[in-house]
Amino acid sequence: MSENLEITPPDNRPDLAPFLTIWRLVSRFMVPVVMIVFAAPFVTLLFYSVPAADDFCNASLSFNTVPQRDVLSLTWLYYTQWSPRWLTTIFFAFSMSHVDLIRGYGWLLLLVAITNVAALWYFFSTFFSVSRRASLLMATVFYSAWVASLTSPDQQLYWLTNVIVYNLPLSTLLVLVSLLQRRRTAVWYYVVVALLSVAVPAQHEIAGTFLCGILLAGIVAMRIRKAPASQWYLSIGMATASLATVMLSPGNAARAAAEHRHLWDIAHFPHWVGHSFYHGINWLSAPAILVAACCILLLYRDDLEMQAREGRPPRWLGVASLYAIFVLLSESALTEVATSSWLPDRVVAWFQFVFWLLFVCVVVAGVPEVHRIRVSLATRVGVSILLAVMLLGSTNFREAVADVRGPAQGWWRTQTARLRQRGGSLEYTAPASYPSLAKPQMLTNDPGCWVNECLANYLHANSVVVNNSKDECPH
Repeated sequence: MSENLEITPPDNRPDLAPFLTIWRLVSRFMVPVVMIVFAAPFVTLLFYSVPAADDFCNASLSFNTVPQRDVLSLTWLYYTQWSPRWLTTIFFAFSMSHVDLIRGYGWLLLLVAITNVAALWYFFSTFFSVSRRASLLMATVFYSAWVASLTSPDQQLYWLTNVIVYNLPLSTLLVLVSLLQRRRTAVWYYVVVALLSVAVPAQHEIAGTFLCGILLAGIVAMRIRKAPASQWYLSIGMATASLATVMLSPGNAARAAAEHRHLWDIAHFPHWVGHSFYHGINWLSAPAILVAACCILLLYRDDLEMQAREGRPPRWLGVASLYAIFVLLSESALTEVATSSWLPDRVVAWFQFVFWLLFVCVVVAGVPEVHRIRVSLATRVGVSILLAVMLLGSTNFREAVADVRGPAQGWWRTQTARLRQRGGSLEYTAPASYPSLAKPQMLTNDPGCWVNECLANYLHANSVVVNNSKDECPH
């Protein structure tokens, strides 16, 4: 049997040259065009998004509905009485209290999305050693597949507080891991590694725990290979100290006691472990990410051909990705054991992002047989068409288009007009329904609800009431 498996390319007869040229152009430009078309309604909706729930508290620097004098005061109260994610608190409190929410809300959402794509670009460029164009296409393909597969895009894309809490740590984590892979001897490099190692746990404890698991394995691998590992030792030292500061904070204990009736459900440990790994099997069945993985593989191979070189990502990347998947699913199980409850959608979305990225690394780097297959031009075009069908036919894309063409603009005008009001006792009428991808504001007909009180603080009003509201005051 031949070592290389071949799929016979189209006949290169002269009479077929014009058709082959067209197919090559389609193969080259179809993916970028699909990415632009897919992104258009989602980006448009960013600028039709309005603040909701916790956003009003963050914008008015309110803790327990009481305005604080500055960002650091608010951060300290959160750290000692509710949330240990001190760096995240600084990020959303500073940004929302210093930016006009009417004009700047969509720009802040877009900025976080750009950091996600840029971090993915740097990740693919580092680990796959591809050109800037290829790594950017890989990043946009992966991010688009993730967006198309989200179960709650209203929270993961259009609610600023949640976006900063869960999406921004992904960018920090990807940049740090990529920097650790490309070791440098400059002083600035170690300073940046140290700062990012502190930042990841300080943004979210789930990201920090996962980082420590990766760093520990990385140090073991460096010792076995007898390779320089000074940056890995620095990173794990700073990350461990930062994670300890987060996990041992008074606010972490207070929030756990308030939100979870029963902690550390060891009695049902096998149940939670099984449920976590069921998550992994379920994530592997997402059609969009499967097609995206194939597309990223073809983009990688196309870039190799354009650079006139042969090769594939290092074999260790596939093994490391499998280990990281096991760590990720184990952490998911640990989280459910610790909280005695299923993961909320916003947490699931974070785990999905990392799981799918690791799965792509396994496909590209961990299966050597796929690099021996010669893929025809027609197959490449077929994969691009299938990707277009998966993305443009997804429920999230259809709902985004419907919102842009329908209620999103009217909803935005109504809410921004309300946010321009100041003082007095304000009364609003609840909307008949929200746009499909809009985060419910959680304002109620009770002026004592903490969301209503935070909005009153932001508007410098005596009270805010929303008549006929179907929302219930969050706990």
